[in-house]
Amino acid sequence: MIIGIDISSIPYGTGVSTYTLNLVRNLLKIDRTNQYKLFFSSFRQPLPAEIKQLNKYSNVKIYHFRIPPTILEFIWNQLHLFPIEFFIGQCDVFHTWDWTQPPTSQAKTITTIHDFVPILFPETQHPKTIAVFKRKLFWAKIECSQFICVSKSTSQDFRRIFPDIPPSKIAVIYEAAETKYDQFQKLSPTEKKQKKDQIFRLYGLKKYIFAQGTREPRKNLDRLVKAFINYQKKHPQSNLELAISGKYGWGQDISPPTDNSIKILGYIPEKDMVALHASALCLVYPSLYEGFGLPVVKSMKVGTPVITSNTSSLPEVAGTAAILVDPLNTDQITAAIQKVVGSNSLRRQLISKGLRQSSKFSWVKTAQETLNVYNSLIKGL
Repeated sequence: MIIGIDISSIPYGTGVSTYTLNLVRNLLKIDRTNQYKLFFSSFRQPLPAEIKQLNKYSNVKIYHFRIPPTILEFIWNQLHLFPIEFFIGQCDVFHTWDWTQPPTSQAKTITTIHDFVPILFPETQHPKTIAVFKRKLFWAKIECSQFICVSKSTSQDFRRIFPDIPPSKIAVIYEAAETKYDQFQKLSPTEKKQKKDQIFRLYGLKKYIFAQGTREPRKNLDRLVKAFINYQKKHPQSNLELAISGKYGWGQDISPPTDNSIKILGYIPEKDMVALHASALCLVYPSLYEGFGLPVVKSMKVGTPVITSNTSSLPEVAGTAAILVDPLNTDQITAAIQKVVGSNSLRRQLISKGLRQSSKFSWVKTAQETLNVYNSLIKGL
């Protein structure tokens, strides 16, 4: 079988980027039989080093083009011209991401749906993103043989939005945290302390709660900041800090902090993310909506307690291993921070439950279940 995958999302540092990179990496670890054709196109972004490394596999060929994503979106989503085989030759299956839906000559197409934010919460998205998403879905609905949803919650959204698509064409396959998050737990106490101390020095942190995600309206960071300020008012002697990582996306950004207890860290290189999660007293992730919510699993993997929203996929991913709050209720977020920060015994309980819950998610499992979908398509099952 010849499997084509659009990997053009990888350089952008988003959740979709992480998903695509780890899916491809793990597919190649478990599958040396099938042939893989990886399509990458960007006018400005170079071919990522992580992709170049995949050339070591004999069953991989990388097709590198310098066509801007905006041009491909116009050609494929609007004109719907030039099948993917025009660029990479024959393939049996082609796996697309959430930006474009190229036509095919013969290949069966499959796409991963990460969430339905542009449709369900258009007020939290840029108008251009909404328009592109709708155009992509228009063709995906007509042409895709299979859809992968990254959670049951996303699958339920899919069925509500597209009730005429048979449930048999929708598979739920979870995402996972990278193996480096598992490896942190295998370090000695001394090694863990060294890595945490390095993070404290590098980012000027001491005792902090952590938030991760692109700074955009959906992440609900304005309410998190208000909840943290409320906590400070109730505990004026506390030296607790709020550290917010993630690049600016769009919409109104976080107001500049009035004191140095709120740290806007910006984009964090991947080499620091594991220790940044592990060094926090807890992760606070009050997103309004998530298709999966990967930071929740990341923090659980490294033994960090989690506070997250009681909406969308987040209760499904967190299970009983996190404190769930109404993301629209600032007082609930404040109360949850007070409970976790103020109780060592509660933190120990959440850490233990989190390690068990996060063990349910692995990229090898994700890759194997995705490969099963490819095989089923070709066999006509």
